[in-house]
Amino acid sequence: MSESRRGSAEAVLAGFGVHALVPAAGRGERFGAARPKQFLVVHGRPLLDWTVGRLLAAGLASVTVALPGEWIPEVGEPSGDPRVVRVLGGATRQASVAAALQASPAGPGDLVAVHDGARPATSLRDLVAVVEAAVQSGGAVLGRAIADTVKRIDELRVVETVDRRRLFRAETPQVFRRSTLERALALARADRFVGTDESSLVERLGEVEIRAVAAADPNPKVTVPADLPLVEWLLSTALTENRREP
Repeated sequence: MSESRRGSAEAVLAGFGVHALVPAAGRGERFGAARPKQFLVVHGRPLLDWTVGRLLAAGLASVTVALPGEWIPEVGEPSGDPRVVRVLGGATRQASVAAALQASPAGPGDLVAVHDGARPATSLRDLVAVVEAAVQSGGAVLGRAIADTVKRIDELRVVETVDRRRLFRAETPQVFRRSTLERALALARADRFVGTDESSLVERLGEVEIRAVAAADPNPKVTVPADLPLVEWLLSTALTENRREP
C-alpha cells in the first residue's frame, strides 16, 4: 500500500474513533507449545505484539488486551504506547471480551473492534472496510465466502451437501457499538449462553443488522503449527515493505 493511501486509511479509522478489544487469555492447548501461541516469537516479536502493533499503526484510539495474569508484562509496544490497556482475562473468550470492554475507554456510542490476539496480519484496507460497514449498519464481521464443498454429518455419516452460497466463514475484527456489545454480553450472562464469537452474541439481540464484509487479503489466525508459515511470510512481507518506504 502506498504511503498516501495508507495515510488516508489511517485517517478514516482515526476519524471514527474506533477502540479495539483483544481477547488473548487463552492457553493455546491445540497448538501444543510450551507457551501460549499468542506469545510465540516471530521475526523477533511475540505474535500478540505484532497484532497490537498493527492495530495501533492503523490509527485506532485504544487497544485493550485481556491476558492471562502471568503474561501481562509481555504485551505492548516497546515505547509503552499509552493507548494500550492491559487487563486480566477470564476463563473463556467471552469472559475476556467482557473484561476488556469494561476496561476500555470507549464511549457508549463508540465502535469497538474485537480482534483475535493470534491474528496479526490483518490488512489496513480490510480494517477500514469492516469499520465502514459497522458505521453504516451498527455491526460488521470480516470474513470470506466458503469455497469448499460442505457436508452435514451425523456421527461421521454424510447426511447432505450444504448449499455453500449462503455460508460465510467469520474472522475478526468484528465491530459493534460499545452499547450494543454490552447489551449482548449482559443477555448472554443472563441466559448462560456461550457464543463462539461476538457476532453470535449480538445476533441474539435481534436489533442490529450485522454486515458480512468479504476480506480482500489473507487474514490467518494461528491455531496449529501448520498456520505459522503463512503468518511468518505475511509479517516478513510487511517488514520488507516498511523498509522500502522513505
